[in-house]
This record gives sequence, structure tokens and C-alpha cells, in this order.
Amino acid sequence: MSRGKILLADDNKLVVKVTSAILESADYEVIVAWDGMEAINKAYIEQPDLVILDIEMPKINGYQVCRLLKDDELTCEIPIIMLTGKDHKADMFWGMKTGADRYITKGFKPEQLLSAISEQFEKINEEERETKKSDIPAKMIKEEGVLSRTIDLLDSKLFASTLLNELSGLLSSQEDYRETIWSAMEVLSHVIESTLEIVVLFSEGEMVVRVNGKINRAALENIKSEVLELADSYGLEPETHRKISVTVQGEDRIIEDGEGEEPDGFSTVHIPMLSRRAVIGVLAVSNPRSSVFIREAESILKMVQNQVTIVIDNARLYEAARQLAITDGLTRIYNHRFFQELFEKEFKRANRYNTIFSFIMLDIDRFKRINDTYGHLCGDEILKDLARLIKHCLRSVDIVARYGGEEFAILLPETNAPEAFQTAERIRRAVEEFVFMGNGNTEKGLKITVSQGVTTYPSGGVDDRFDVIAKADEAMYRAKDAGRNKVMAAE
Repeated sequence: MSRGKILLADDNKLVVKVTSAILESADYEVIVAWDGMEAINKAYIEQPDLVILDIEMPKINGYQVCRLLKDDELTCEIPIIMLTGKDHKADMFWGMKTGADRYITKGFKPEQLLSAISEQFEKINEEERETKKSDIPAKMIKEEGVLSRTIDLLDSKLFASTLLNELSGLLSSQEDYRETIWSAMEVLSHVIESTLEIVVLFSEGEMVVRVNGKINRAALENIKSEVLELADSYGLEPETHRKISVTVQGEDRIIEDGEGEEPDGFSTVHIPMLSRRAVIGVLAVSNPRSSVFIREAESILKMVQNQVTIVIDNARLYEAARQLAITDGLTRIYNHRFFQELFEKEFKRANRYNTIFSFIMLDIDRFKRINDTYGHLCGDEILKDLARLIKHCLRSVDIVARYGGEEFAILLPETNAPEAFQTAERIRRAVEEFVFMGNGNTEKGLKITVSQGVTTYPSGGVDDRFDVIAKADEAMYRAKDAGRNKVMAAE
């Protein structure tokens, strides 16, 4: 009784004769193919238990045969041993990368080959080998059927390669990481008919949404909840749902409830994004319920899973590095250097478009006394709380930075002097009413106050941005001289 059926593909008659004798003496049934095309044809028709491939063969070489067989669901389970005279490391590397299970150079001893075959057979028992053999369609028996399938497989590889190259092009992007995610989503939208694409990033606590087609708000909210539940299954903490920030592109495509598909009329297909053995997020696509959509989306997402994860993870890491460079390490607001860059841009914009802006310089009153009495750790906690408090008093377009020590700088675009004064007063009152707990070494917490100077551009005596800062600074010191806990306008 045969121990198994082996397809031997080689165009060298002597090699075939010697190798066949070795295999047959070990009770294996041998089927011979003399070129790559015949090897593919017989792999489909005969469904061998193992394939031995030469690399240099007519029509299609062994690398291409191996890749095609391993990429086809009908033959991907068949073990493949590369048997070749090429013994360079590059050849061995490429042989294994095409999907070969083993690589043996010619000049081998018979026991080496038989041992390699036994090793592959041991990975799957005879019963499993039989059940894994696919039912080959009748048209595959004809050579034109095999040729057609080979062409289809080559087309799919070209499609995959083109799609992956499109995504790879985003790796050099230095735009905001949300923009990079939307760019990746746009690439996918060209090949997946989807109404909605969503990425949830765990460590950022963020959901990035791209709306490609008309969808009512109820359906959108339903899908968002579904994607968050999927994210939970990969490690996202359910209690963080309410803290997830959502950024949407294509809001104009969201229609009123009651129009379009019902909220439960969509199918959602997803992939986890795995980086360095950890799930960093989930990518999901949704479309009106369809088996065709599910099948095609699953296939394409599986194809791009690694590349899209690399693109998004790269964008995350670039953004994290950029934030470290522009952020004050203690307060997590902008640092002095980056603030000066933003300030210079706003100054130039005001000159170019004849717009107005205001600037506030803020300093904590008697901060040295706090550090001396309660310690610098307590002072650090106060600085962090103050930064958060200031941000809560500002608009999203306003910019706050730690200017140095206990000084903060605030830039208010499109803001005149009275409006800026009101903003500074709002900050002053908020600080005055807040109880700062420091690092917990005070029983009832601490009360602090701030002094602020406000200036507006354009205004008299201001020729450049350094004059803006100097006038605000001078006004702030007048506020301190007037008793502190005050706001003073530049003169």
C-alpha cells in the first residue's frame, strides 16, 4: 500500500529517474511533471499529498509554481519541497518566501529527502490529508481550465501588489495622522464598495470615521456602537467608550433619521490591527447588508491587514514623536519653542489679511512661596491643573503654551481688545475659585491667583511680534504691582 502520492516536477530526466527510484523504494506513488505548467495541471487533477519542485523549469519556474499553488485555496494545504541545484542563500530565502515548506539542494543523500518528506507527512495524518483534498471542478481537468485559473491567480497577485503599493506610498506622509488614516481609507474605498469606514485606536482613545455614502444618523450611531463592541473583544476597556473622541470626514453625507437604510440594515466587516504582538486598534467597513460585500470585504481586508496596520501605526508614532517635540512635558500643552512658531504664523497672517489677534501673558502670583512651603512636586501638580483650567476657558482655535517657569502665553486669533480682556477675566475668576490639591500634602487644598497682561495687534507702538510680547509682559507686571490677581491691558 502506498504511503502517499508525490508529485515530482523536474525537466532533468536523470534527476527524475534517480529521485523517483528513491521515492518508490520507500513505497511512495510518484507522479511526474516535466515543466511548471504541467506541475500546476497535475497538482489540481491528482491532488498529491506532497509536491517536490525544481526551480529551473520550462514555461513557469518553480518559484512561480510554488507561489500559485500556495495562494490557491484548492492547493494551499499541499506541502512543497524545493529540490534544486541553487544553493545560494538568496535562492533559499526566496524559495521559502514563495511558500515552500522545505528547501533541499541537489546532491542530497536519499535519507535527507525521505526524512524531509516524513517530517511534512507527520504534520498531518492520513485521514486529515484526505479530508483536506478539495473537490476540483471538472473544468480543471482540461489544460485550458488550469491556464484560466493560473491567469486569474496572477491577476489577483497583480491586484494585491498594486493595492499594497498604493498603501505603501502613504508611509512617507507627514500629515496629521487622522489625514493619513483618511487617505488609507480612500485607497480602500476604491476597491471596497463601502458606505462607512471606521478606525478605532486604543491608546489614543479615538475613533476616526470616513463617510463614503449616504447614511442616516441612527444607522451611523448603531455601527459605531457595533465597532466599539468589536474593539472590546480585542482589549479596549468598555468603560472608556464615553471618553472616545470621534473625528468624522464626510458629515455632509449623513442624512436625517427615517431616510435611507434602517439602522440594522448594514453589514460590518473588520480586522484587528496588530503591531509588535499587540492589538493597537480595529479597522471596520460597513455597507448595506449583502453576502457579496461581506465576501469581498473580508478578502481585501485580509489582504491589506499588515500593510494598512503599518501605515496607521507609522502615522501614530510620527504624531507621537511630533507631539513630544512641541509639547511641554509637564503640563502637556505647547512648549515655548513651538508657541513662537505658531505666534509668528499668526502675526504674518494678520499682516497679510488685515486681521486682528490678541495676546495674554499670565503668571502665577507668589509661586515661589508655594514651592518653598509645599515642595516642587506640589508646584508641578498646580502647574498641570492650571494648564487644564486655562484650556477649559478658551475656544478650540485659541492657543495656550507654557512660556517658562510659572508663566503661560495665550494667543487669541480674530479677537479684539475688549473680547481678550473678557477672556482673561474669565480665566482669573476660574483660577481664583478653584481649589488646587497639589500632590495631596495639603489637607484642604490651596488657593492661588494669577496676574495677566493683555495686548492686541494691530495697535499703537507695536511694530513686530516681539513688541506684542513686551507690551503684554509690561502690563502683567503692572497687574502685580497693583496688588496681583488682576488683568491689565497694554498701554
